[in-house]
Amino acid sequence: MTKRVYVIASFNPDGKVMPLWLRLSLDKGAPNYKIIDCKCLSMPNRYANYADFRCLAVAGQHNHEVTLRFYVQECRWYLTVNNSSPLAAE
Repeated sequence: MTKRVYVIASFNPDGKVMPLWLRLSLDKGAPNYKIIDCKCLSMPNRYANYADFRCLAVAGQHNHEVTLRFYVQECRWYLTVNNSSPLAAE
């Protein structure tokens, strides 16, 4: 499942990005997920205008392994999880 999500990220002077927090919706009361570990799998290049990240996100006592894709030109984030993940239902 792929879904647009809202991310707080850090950008360094070289333009590299690292996601810090994740939110599935802007609805009041929607949970925030702290990204405690993240690895950049791919950066934008001449063939793809996005960066992929493999992250471990935590909310309360629950850990979720997710893949985030950041489209640089549109400044949009997308979450990919398998359909059996609890995040797929949210």
